[in-house]
Amino acid sequence: MYKLVLLATYNGATFLPKQMESILSQADGWEILVRDDGSSDGTQELIRNLVVEGAPVVFIEDGQSRVGAQRNFARLLEIAGEKGADYCALSDQDDLWLPSKLDKQLNQIKLLEQKFPHHPILLHSDLQVVDQNLKIIHPSFMQYQGIQHEEFNPLNVLLCQNFVTGSTVMINRPLMEVALPIPEKALMHDWWLALCAAAFGRLEYCPKPLVKYRQHGNNAIGAKNIRQLINPLRNDWPSHWSRGCENLAGSISQARALEGRIREHEPENSHLHLVEEYASLMELSPLKRIKTLKKSGIHMQSLLRHLLMIARLSFSQGG
Repeated sequence: MYKLVLLATYNGATFLPKQMESILSQADGWEILVRDDGSSDGTQELIRNLVVEGAPVVFIEDGQSRVGAQRNFARLLEIAGEKGADYCALSDQDDLWLPSKLDKQLNQIKLLEQKFPHHPILLHSDLQVVDQNLKIIHPSFMQYQGIQHEEFNPLNVLLCQNFVTGSTVMINRPLMEVALPIPEKALMHDWWLALCAAAFGRLEYCPKPLVKYRQHGNNAIGAKNIRQLINPLRNDWPSHWSRGCENLAGSISQARALEGRIREHEPENSHLHLVEEYASLMELSPLKRIKTLKKSGIHMQSLLRHLLMIARLSFSQGG
């Protein structure tokens, strides 16, 4: 059984030592695959020192840099697939894993595999939101963001909104086989993995936080309180509206990529029609877009989020 932790780094020297310590303390039997995206702050030296010290770390130096977080993880996942990994756990550089995270998730995913043999499986969990000194800001990242795991029909939400946080994710080999390679149209690696798990297999959740999500000024994405996220009176509302429109358009392009992946691997998949409907939204008139959305059951979590999506669909030009 080949188990990999996939760690993507970029200028993470400040917090990386503590995160590596939290991983190494529980990584018996796991190998840590690290790819750096061209750091200039000593991150690479920290990784090389761990290799020299005999830690179970493999440093991927492929000569490419500044591909961004999404492509950095995509490359790690592709390498993991090529290596024949049976299980992969994803890690950010600035979080802190709680004790026994790996064991708890691996035990849960193995139980799921017994129940659903040969199924692609993704398991994710909640997180604690902490400041840069690890002081708790909120005990639940999911509540803080105003999101929740969708146990039933997760694809109805995932097509337009991601609720899976990559740094909590563990996946099995069957999921890698359908999800890789990650297409250019994927908005984020964790979103794409979640979509593939929901479309082809099982998307499962551990409600107990297994990670301390460190909130600081240099987060690639960062945790934002739900009231900040959807406040219509925020000062940057015009740019927030534009980013939302771009994200919506991107999610539709991502759905088109998912449609292609389903046709490639499982053309009789029962979710194909739903994915097609969302992928084709912009080919319809604004009124038909709204009617299709309602009929299909595709929706955002929270009424205000959903109303904002409807407004963006109503005013966006078709392609």
